[in-house]
Amino acid sequence: MNFIFITYDAIVEFASDRFFQSAEYLESSMLCDVLQGASTYWEHNKIVFQITEKGCFFYTHKLDKKQGLIFDLSTFKGFELSSREQIISIFQKTVKYAVRYFEKLPVATCERLLPGLPTTIVFPFPFTATKDVNKILIDRNSSKQDRKERNYLTVYFFGNDDKAKVSFTNLNKALGELDKLQYSPTQLNTLEPKISAALAVTDLNSLNLSIDSKIGYDNWQYYLTENQKSFVTSPISGAERLEGAAGTGKTLSMILKCIHLLKEKIEKNEEYHIIFVTHSLATKERIIDIFLNNWSAFKDYQEKDGTRPYISIFVTTLQEWSADHLGTNSITENEYLDKDASDSKAMQILYIEEALDKVLKSQWTAFKIICSPEFSSFLSHTPKENLLEMMQQEIAVLIKGRASSIWDRYKELTRPKYSIPLKNDADKNFMFLIFNQYQKSLERVGQYDSDDIVLSALGQINTPIWSRRVNREGYNACFIDETHLFNINELSIFHYINKPDCRTNIIFAIDKSQAVGDWGVDDQVISNTFNINIDTKEKHKFGTVFRSSPDIVQLAFNILSSGVTLFTNFENPLDYSSFNFTKEDERKCERPLYKLCSDDEKTIEEAFIWADTYCKEKNCLKSNVLIITTTDFLLKQAESYAKSSHKAFEVLKSRSDSKTIRMAFEGNKYILGGIDYVGGLEFEAVVIIGVDEGRVPPSKSINGDASHFMNYAWYNRMYVAVTRAKYAILLLGVQGRGRSSLLESSIYNEVINFEE
Repeated sequence: MNFIFITYDAIVEFASDRFFQSAEYLESSMLCDVLQGASTYWEHNKIVFQITEKGCFFYTHKLDKKQGLIFDLSTFKGFELSSREQIISIFQKTVKYAVRYFEKLPVATCERLLPGLPTTIVFPFPFTATKDVNKILIDRNSSKQDRKERNYLTVYFFGNDDKAKVSFTNLNKALGELDKLQYSPTQLNTLEPKISAALAVTDLNSLNLSIDSKIGYDNWQYYLTENQKSFVTSPISGAERLEGAAGTGKTLSMILKCIHLLKEKIEKNEEYHIIFVTHSLATKERIIDIFLNNWSAFKDYQEKDGTRPYISIFVTTLQEWSADHLGTNSITENEYLDKDASDSKAMQILYIEEALDKVLKSQWTAFKIICSPEFSSFLSHTPKENLLEMMQQEIAVLIKGRASSIWDRYKELTRPKYSIPLKNDADKNFMFLIFNQYQKSLERVGQYDSDDIVLSALGQINTPIWSRRVNREGYNACFIDETHLFNINELSIFHYINKPDCRTNIIFAIDKSQAVGDWGVDDQVISNTFNINIDTKEKHKFGTVFRSSPDIVQLAFNILSSGVTLFTNFENPLDYSSFNFTKEDERKCERPLYKLCSDDEKTIEEAFIWADTYCKEKNCLKSNVLIITTTDFLLKQAESYAKSSHKAFEVLKSRSDSKTIRMAFEGNKYILGGIDYVGGLEFEAVVIIGVDEGRVPPSKSINGDASHFMNYAWYNRMYVAVTRAKYAILLLGVQGRGRSSLLESSIYNEVINFEE
């Protein structure tokens, strides 16, 4: 086969059909086989595939012979790659450029016009600065080979050589055969329609689906990729790990798998019990809402208030379950530091601050003589909020978790990366004094933090009492959402929740590039704490990003790529991501913008002006716009400005705060939130205020180890914040502070527009 020719009518269909956007769909897999010459099998309701003497053609009943695109296979080798995801990305980036070219639209972020030449460069994959980036070369001058006022593009090279030459030999062959083509309905090898009767009147490509869409379990089957379907419908036979970047549908797929399992057991009338564990009360409520949206019978099978149906599902937080099921229910309501694990962490910070101040005042004069210079510098130069965040990790993960609050164990621990610089025993002793003072504060007010509750539960797990109770009260399968938010203390419990013969039935979703609950957790730690074999557990990897536009994913990719160069255990799940945006979706998208203003007040004003304009121009509800601040001070300023300017708004109270989002939607109000509260949410547009040097990341004057810790945290936070956006994102900072170093790579690679 010398060429693949696609007429303009077929180009539009390929660019518009959601099932050709990702290799995780069956249609895209079939297309890959044809593009690679591995098969001539083709089924589609609209697009005809015809093999001719010298090549092949794709066209529709609208057969447009005046405009088209040819892949010259004598010089273009992009379809010889082994990765189907990459082949689909090459194909889609090319046809979408063709749509923009023929419709005279501006080029996209991934497209460059070479000055003075009729050549377009298309970058099919996310990239960072390097000379060896693979690119597609397209000739726009091919029409001169044809004297019939027709317009064609020739795709003639894939690789890292910008100087490859185009040949028109195969184009001339294709044009000779094109003139003979005729459309006939009998040429269509029609696929059976997959869409259900309930959705038959709805155009798939016009649906703006999100995890909150109320379309029901049965109708979701139509939209799932093959990878997602495989995960949702496969039986559980041990541990399963679900990986994927933000916006790939991990949480929804976990919920659909639960529904699928329960429906099977109901049909067989077979006793079965599932527990679905989330990190906080807010995320628990949101998960329950999603279950209710997709399964009308959910409440009939929901375990609650101590009542468990014969076939059941229990959605809970780990703190709730520990208190209710492991004998720690002697804890009364007012003895919780906070019933919400997320809020409990915030309260911990206040108690740690009090403990730190007391120990510094009473002990530091004596200790600073024997403590290491690194630790002294850490205490002196690290901003208070960053210092407290690191101490919270130290107390929860190392002192309580790995050392069981025992000094002799603590001083012998191997130090994790990016932690407090404790270089000698004096440093560790001082840190342990802070911990002791913190514990005294809790005892004084008669309260327990979330780690106390979880560790108390762990202490009772290996008792004969629990060994008997677990057969009756345990579960057949344990689902864990956002595993990356739990620390090692919390992770250690999951292995014991299930019945003995179902111990390894742990299904967990993880994205290690999102804010993590334990900086020391890696694959081996997870496998050890779950007591599962790292090599034998089933792994499902989702690569199709549904939530965010290609430009926003490219921005997130660049932010993560910068992090990967700094941190050896930092992962970039977007390395081989693909997109599910059609050409209609991409028309709603805007280029990411980073803008520096004169001061904080101006950034806040600019945020609301931009949001108002976006809502008006895009006909977008205000409740579909999220305004994020990088500090609590900026959040208070934004609230004050919104009140004085009579802007209707709600403020997120916790991570994944579904109650606040519901109120904002009902009143069409903007949503404001701190950067740590936005995980798990999605919006059409996002504004992030306070993205500048000194805040993102914090000041460079911070001690080296603390600086590494905070940089690590801020790469996580920015990745999470950016990937909340679907179509548009605006980042705002202050000119006097300068642009954030986290965005240098993104600015250099032109994946974000920058204005000062």
